[in-house]
Amino acid sequence: MPPFVFKRFSVRHDRSTMKVGTDGVLLGAWVDLRCPPSATEPFRLLEIGCGCGVISLMMAQRLQQSGLADKAVIHAVDIDRPSCEEASLNVAASCYRSMIQVTEVDFRCLPASYQTGTFSLIVSNPPFFSQALKSPEARRNRARHNDTLPFEALLCQADRLLQQGGCLALVLPPEAFGEVERIILKEGLGWQKSHLTHVYSLPEKPCERMLCRWTKIDRAEKEIPLQENRLFLQQGKGVYSAAYKELVKDFYLWA
Repeated sequence: MPPFVFKRFSVRHDRSTMKVGTDGVLLGAWVDLRCPPSATEPFRLLEIGCGCGVISLMMAQRLQQSGLADKAVIHAVDIDRPSCEEASLNVAASCYRSMIQVTEVDFRCLPASYQTGTFSLIVSNPPFFSQALKSPEARRNRARHNDTLPFEALLCQADRLLQQGGCLALVLPPEAFGEVERIILKEGLGWQKSHLTHVYSLPEKPCERMLCRWTKIDRAEKEIPLQENRLFLQQGKGVYSAAYKELVKDFYLWA
């Protein structure tokens, strides 16, 4: 499989469990990177389930373009060894190698170096299937089905790692988004939903994905207004919408 070529970097993805796809690119282009870093601490970002590393590379490009490269550190973690090896090679071949650290680790069992309140932003294109028919290929199942990373484990660990005022951003199908919302309520997590984008392939189609961001705030703090909108990937069959092209213009060669 040839590398996937973006405008400022290329990504090999033949060994990773999840290839370059629309979900990951949407999240990498959409996620808000304006969370202000501390005056004395670097802006620490964490990607859960990095696969071939495309989302981390996209965030690094955006941070460099914003003049924040010298203040940012991106930690990309994955449980799958071949994915981590490929992500490491992709990072090393890019001009963002000094910003991204790739680690093979089970997110549920992070070492002590991942301390409470470490990160300003956590992002993930997580495994979201829970009852769907599985593939015969075990690594593919681990990337797509949440047996090894249930939403409860992901959310509670993310809550521990996020700084006060930090954000969690996910891309999910609508049914999985509803499950995440129920878990946040059940676990009593101090998060407020701050940004929600409903993604449609075409205007006449049902919503297929949700780009969602929660902010960790103290319960006594003022409620954050929810920013909610819709994104249509195509305005007609085979014709990309202006909004989608604007979102991905710094990455896809065709945009």
